[in-house]
Amino acid sequence: MKTTSALIIGEGHLANRVTKLLETRGCATTHLPEYNNEAIHTFTRIFLLDDKDEYNLQTLITLISLKKDIRITTSLFNENIAPHIRAVHPHIEILNPAKIAAPSFVDALYTSLEHKLTYQATPQENISHNTSDNLITILIGSFIAVIVAATIYFHIADTLPWVDALYFVIATVTTVGYGDINLLNSSTFSKIIDILLLLSSMFFVWTIFSLTINHLIKSRERLALGRKTYPYTNHVILCGLGRLGYFIALELIARNEKIIVIEKNESSAYAEDIRNRGIPVYVGDARMPQVLKDVAVSRSKAFMSVINNDYTNLEIGLNARSFKPGLRLILRIFNKETVQKIKESLDIHLALSMSAVADEVFADTLNK
Repeated sequence: MKTTSALIIGEGHLANRVTKLLETRGCATTHLPEYNNEAIHTFTRIFLLDDKDEYNLQTLITLISLKKDIRITTSLFNENIAPHIRAVHPHIEILNPAKIAAPSFVDALYTSLEHKLTYQATPQENISHNTSDNLITILIGSFIAVIVAATIYFHIADTLPWVDALYFVIATVTTVGYGDINLLNSSTFSKIIDILLLLSSMFFVWTIFSLTINHLIKSRERLALGRKTYPYTNHVILCGLGRLGYFIALELIARNEKIIVIEKNESSAYAEDIRNRGIPVYVGDARMPQVLKDVAVSRSKAFMSVINNDYTNLEIGLNARSFKPGLRLILRIFNKETVQKIKESLDIHLALSMSAVADEVFADTLNK
């Protein structure tokens, strides 16, 4: 019987899980966080499983330059470069853990659930407001009040008819000044009132104009970032558009699910591609109640959070469930102990790990 041995190079959950899995299968394994000129010819298979594509690619090039017939399994999230590597080295197995794991996360949408706890929706404070809009409204109201007060004053103090008084005030605040009505023979106090009217009108007009332009620009920016209230119902909300989130989004699209994506990083490499596929991407922090309200979490059928942090995913998921008791939560959780704890105490059964789904696929390449 041929003895198998494997060298696992790299840091992260996938490298650790594949190492343990191969050991349980009776394979002699050596796990190195970094490549250090280990005697590679003594191993049946080498696994490059670092979380960073750049490191795996760099180490891969080093290894094949040293020994061209070596058998390597490597993790690469960027599939575009895989055909080029396979063309020059036939003994390399290139796998994308995110693409492998994505269907399992989507399958969780259709898994039957039995909730053990009874939930109540948490009353959400109505925080939808715009300070700029409020200030513009206040300024416009104040400006109208000044015009009305000035009209009343000139009607009484200078005995102008109502229409003439209003005409004079409007001509003054718009700085037209036809001269057909003037204050040459009016009292000093009336002239002071007119001066104050001119100065205040300049302040109101330019301030209102500036705030209005600023509001229009910000509104366009919000729309460009997907920040609006969505009228969706029975949709899937996907939080996190990293490497795993991107492939989950593609899988959801392939299964004709209606989805909204929340992504905190507006410069996400995948956001534009997902938008081009007709899927809205809301740029914002899913921990904020207003963001969850905007994406209609209370009318959604499921909420998936696959950010690269266990407790952030848990926080976001519980916030989402506060809007809709019994909401189906599908969370990315790396730590096995954390998974067990939240299943027992928080009634969240759909907690998955990309590395836990993909590890067997990588381990199965040992004897290929």
